[in-house]
Amino acid sequence: MIDWGLGHYELTARELEPVAEHVVSLAAPAPGEQVLDLATGTGNAALLAARRGAAVTGLDAAARLIDVARDRAEAAGLRASFVVGDLQALPFDDGSFDVILSVFGLIFAPDAARAFSELVRALGPGGRAYASAWVPAGPIDAMVGVFARALADAVGPGPARFPWHDPGPVAELAARHGADVAFQEGRLRIAAESPEAYLAVNRDHPMSVAARPVLERAGTAQAVQERALAILREGNEDPDGFQITSPYRVIEVRPGARA
Repeated sequence: MIDWGLGHYELTARELEPVAEHVVSLAAPAPGEQVLDLATGTGNAALLAARRGAAVTGLDAAARLIDVARDRAEAAGLRASFVVGDLQALPFDDGSFDVILSVFGLIFAPDAARAFSELVRALGPGGRAYASAWVPAGPIDAMVGVFARALADAVGPGPARFPWHDPGPVAELAARHGADVAFQEGRLRIAAESPEAYLAVNRDHPMSVAARPVLERAGTAQAVQERALAILREGNEDPDGFQITSPYRVIEVRPGARA
């Protein structure tokens, strides 16, 4: 399990704000609706929902990020509550929420079925959930793959991850929980001064912070960095700076009627 409180996830969170805007726009929380933001991080989606007048709770396993989200809400004069918790064991009663959001959070649950079950359980009658998932394409996915393969070489392969990007398995998972799903496509544009600058900033991403000592002990850290940089340079869409596009998919979940 990655400790998402490591490093400075705040930098990545700012990069992901357009996806939070997309997800919240699709969910369209109304004033007074009860909204839960799963794996809220620094509170991007939670704060957007709060601006719409919803009654918002943000949950994350990283206590440091919860503190950041609280500080952001206070600074913006927004009412939202934030709690430390596990999205696989939500500390809420059945049917507590009208809307559940998750911006690249649900996809990191070690047990997809358990996390999905908890999401459905926490939704009230007529509730809806929207969760974003990366589509495995583009330079960022290729770069992440370089690091993942190097880590697997160093410590052995990790457990297979559920393919949240794939409508087939997601629909099958939803059916087992009596829910319906639909999908919306999205594309995130990421920019920086240069490929080198982007890679340098992402050294503070929690996953990079966790991986670095492992790769250094294996003696492959420098080679991996060089391969990652080559991928970013090849995929760069802006010859005068740095821009790449990463596709993602938003999963809409509608639970069926409870017995």
